Amino acid sequence: MQQFQTPSTASETAQQASITTGEHAPVQAAQAMQEAARAAERARLRQGIMHVRIRHFYCALEEMFDPTLKGLPFVVGTGMGRPNEPGRVIDVSPAAMRLGIIPGMPLRRAHRIAPRTRFLPASHEHYQPVLQKLRERYRAYSRIVESVPLADTFIDLRGCELSFDSPVALAERLCAEIAEMGLTALIGIANGKAIAELAALMSRRDGRQGVLYIPTGREASFVQTLPLSMLLQLRAAGTGVPGALPELAEQHEGNSSQPPEIEGKSDLIDPVAVAELVAHLRDFGITTFAQVAALSEEGLIRRLGRLGGWVFQVACGEDGSLVVPDAPPLSQNARIRFHHAADADETCAAIRRLANYLGDRLREQRLKGQAIALILWPNRLRPETRKLVMGEDGEEVAITAAEETVGGQMMLSRHTDEADILAHHSLMLFAHYHRPSFRYLQVQLRVGDIISSIPAYYPPPARSRGKLTRKLERPG
Repeated sequence: MQQFQTPSTASETAQQASITTGEHAPVQAAQAMQEAARAAERARLRQGIMHVRIRHFYCALEEMFDPTLKGLPFVVGTGMGRPNEPGRVIDVSPAAMRLGIIPGMPLRRAHRIAPRTRFLPASHEHYQPVLQKLRERYRAYSRIVESVPLADTFIDLRGCELSFDSPVALAERLCAEIAEMGLTALIGIANGKAIAELAALMSRRDGRQGVLYIPTGREASFVQTLPLSMLLQLRAAGTGVPGALPELAEQHEGNSSQPPEIEGKSDLIDPVAVAELVAHLRDFGITTFAQVAALSEEGLIRRLGRLGGWVFQVACGEDGSLVVPDAPPLSQNARIRFHHAADADETCAAIRRLANYLGDRLREQRLKGQAIALILWPNRLRPETRKLVMGEDGEEVAITAAEETVGGQMMLSRHTDEADILAHHSLMLFAHYHRPSFRYLQVQLRVGDIISSIPAYYPPPARSRGKLTRKLERPG
């Protein structure tokens, strides 16, 4: 379990007040007790992790783009989204889900189950603006945010700088803001990521009221009312075991084709390992968390590996997973393409617009950059001229003069998000590489070496259960 620092108790504060106040001790002690109780309550309310899950995210966005899809069964798939091509289901509309189609299913199988269902490709370029707005909303609630595919997130309330009466009120406020965007959010609040995600799955499905708060000490009683099959719906609660079962771990060791996860992220649940674990326990008649809690942790670890130990801890209400803040992007860049060959004045004006745009983007995301790179595409007088250059594989490659680029980069003395500083140094780079005879087809500005402008925060590790330290008393 996560351990949090709590303020002194109300009785201790009252005792201190009674010692220092003399005649008015009872009145001031009562006031001090009330103040201590309020401080303890505020500290207690700020403990916990909020998990936000967006229901049918891709399908809701497709309905926003095309209102005629509302109420119809349709599927958003990978690639071109065609059922006669290899691919998988990314998201399913509520009507298609009632027909038996689930996310992750092959498109061909989904077509066999419901041949009249409409299949659509994922338009990621249309989803990005909505995702960006969601992330901005999340960051307004806490500086400790961990993003999860698709649009889900974990929000640590210890990083919340807003004033709120209860976590439920804060979650309902966030639900209302997400509902204004045309999306439905389910929010669960608990002291660990896995239990918070289970709470989100069990919250009421009516949008604004889709909030479930699990107070401290009630985790075990909540989890032990759930079926074990709820584990199949978890997306990203950290277990620390990428390949949990022994057979799966051996298979994953030799398979290095999958790209590594983002550095700094917690390990994600292996859905295949969890599915096998649930099926294995079902063969023995174990279908609920309450039945798992009645077993021994050593036996589960011996038979199912570390994933079995993790399931036992969750069944007992012990969840020590922490929110890992998102890593900032490596760079931010923007480009302007001219409809004609632009001269130096037009290019400088375009560079200024790019600097303003990138400065606004950095401030919105609370980021700062130190490296500036400027890339120019000049319009040569003889674009048919060719020359040989060395390719990546060591062979000579012929390119035209129109495909050549000029430019360079420089390091600033400090990280910044000010548009004036970005524009000043970008124009210095342009003056260095510009030639009087050059006209340009496009210009690109990139800001790299990005850091977060807010203080870095890493939650403290869970305290280990060791022997109590005896308090040293000063000899009399």
